[in-house]
Amino acid sequence: MRKTILVPVEKLLCDAHIARDGSEVEATKTLTLGDSAWHLCLEHNVTFGRYLVDALGTPEGASAEPAPVTPESVPDDDGPLPVVAVGDEHDDQVQEEQPGDGTTEAVPVPSVMVTGTIPGYDWDTAREAVRNMGYEVVGRADDSTVLLILGEGGDRNGTKLRDAAERGLPVMDVRAPGRFRDAVRAGELIGGDPLPEPAKVGPKVMSERERNAEIRTWARRNGWPNLSAQGRVPMHVRHSYELAHQDASEGKAAAA
Repeated sequence: MRKTILVPVEKLLCDAHIARDGSEVEATKTLTLGDSAWHLCLEHNVTFGRYLVDALGTPEGASAEPAPVTPESVPDDDGPLPVVAVGDEHDDQVQEEQPGDGTTEAVPVPSVMVTGTIPGYDWDTAREAVRNMGYEVVGRADDSTVLLILGEGGDRNGTKLRDAAERGLPVMDVRAPGRFRDAVRAGELIGGDPLPEPAKVGPKVMSERERNAEIRTWARRNGWPNLSAQGRVPMHVRHSYELAHQDASEGKAAAA
């Protein structure tokens, strides 16, 4: 007699697909950060792995590049963005044989830093284009870094600008529309543009509520101990506060 037995099978699903659109795609990898873990498919495992590599650099002893996954190009007015692929022959040149003892030594892959937004490209597609040209993308400059790619708003990243200045790295300014696309199509990244000064962040602007709270605190310490914690700050109290701080500022200027 033939008897059918149903055995329950546990199947792990990709957390990223579920969060994005609720689709069920089988997970093949697990990403663990501290006490948290996410089950991911191959595509999302590579995507999140590249986020971490770009932000933190490649861990010592780890592979510099996850398994390749072809990204979708982002269309614009000039058609699809070029993401030039590198053939298998490039991978064969990663190691070169040293004469004499017959041993091989890995040839370091040149790396670039990218700061700011590249016009016409999203975050992933721009970095994939750079990787397909034979470069690694790093968050901080090291001995392998050969170029800084400067996009829109890149002057606000003072850390990468200082790295480039200290190491004398050439700069490729791609804020002009089409410049990065032309370089990708030509298969060559060329530096030679001036390195901007890091953008200065202005002082914090105090809100009216924060300013009133500061005036009340000052007033209670300087002759108005019973000042109400709510309502309008009396004009004479506000005027006294401004005079006191004006005198303090003038005193500092005179001392300087």
